[in-house]
Amino acid sequence: MKEPQCCGSFSSHGLGVANYIKKASDMDVLNKGSIGRRILKRLVSFIIVIWGVVTLSFCLQVFTGTDPAEMIVRKNSIFATEEQIQAVREQLGLDAPFHERYFDYITGVATGDLGTAITNRQPVIENIKAALPVTCTVIVMAMAWVILFTVILSAISVIRKNGIFDNVTRIICIIGICVPSFWLALILLTAFAVNIPIFHVIADGSIKSLILPSIAMAVPIICISTRVLRASVLNELKSDYVLYAKARGFSNSQIVFGEVLRNALPAAITLFAQYCAALFGTSALVESVFSIDGLGIYLMESCESMDVYGISGAILVCAVLFVLFNTVADILSSMICPAYRRKRV
Repeated sequence: MKEPQCCGSFSSHGLGVANYIKKASDMDVLNKGSIGRRILKRLVSFIIVIWGVVTLSFCLQVFTGTDPAEMIVRKNSIFATEEQIQAVREQLGLDAPFHERYFDYITGVATGDLGTAITNRQPVIENIKAALPVTCTVIVMAMAWVILFTVILSAISVIRKNGIFDNVTRIICIIGICVPSFWLALILLTAFAVNIPIFHVIADGSIKSLILPSIAMAVPIICISTRVLRASVLNELKSDYVLYAKARGFSNSQIVFGEVLRNALPAAITLFAQYCAALFGTSALVESVFSIDGLGIYLMESCESMDVYGISGAILVCAVLFVLFNTVADILSSMICPAYRRKRV
């Protein structure tokens, strides 16, 4: 069999047979109309999961054993009578049948009404709106660090496998995984805000003041993601098209950056999305170290005051973001890696 002629660089002409197979498969997928089915499948899954999350959030309010009406009344007067508590209970609709309360809650969530916080008697959605922007800023900065360093460290480690850089990176990643974010936050705060006053001790909302918190959140994720992406790239290097590229004389750098890294990204992208969403609910410790009034602090304060509306509202937002990010990550993985797309159809 005559070898297919292929000239030019690896990146411009692809990998000969492997790219030909991928293009043919992509055309087959498109011809079958799988893009529409894939989007519809993701949308249906998203709606079902969100419905389940909203239902669990409602159950959190109902079955916690805490009476919101009693907490509201006794917050103003510890000598409140049962009649006063019952009046507030009727006002809040807590004495309505279960199915009516569930329907009202679903309707409220659909219209953006998550209830009224017990602590400050303000709408929960307004409290979340006030806390969410700063948390989003920190997490976006953290994920920027994660994506940048994960791709660079993983690629260099694979190219220089078992070399000094690779061995040192693996050791640092193991240590970084074991270090809690809040402890790293304390170290960074002491080092670069107290001993070397480059940053402020208390975050003032500026981008500069959020650099240290974002680094503290990013480091453990970078360490985990680097190990995952490195392993994924090494596994991809065993593919036939990589052997073909090596036989054609392409260097490891050309192979890794030209094709392999793209095919190995789906696993890392899914991991990025999961950690990005999880940071919304686990950012409280880092936010407390740097005195940031974000969503994590709001959730922690709601737990301390047994504010069931604030707790369920914050958890609901975190859960919706988690599902949303995972759906987006799935779509991005399909767009980046055709082979992954064919597996998921």
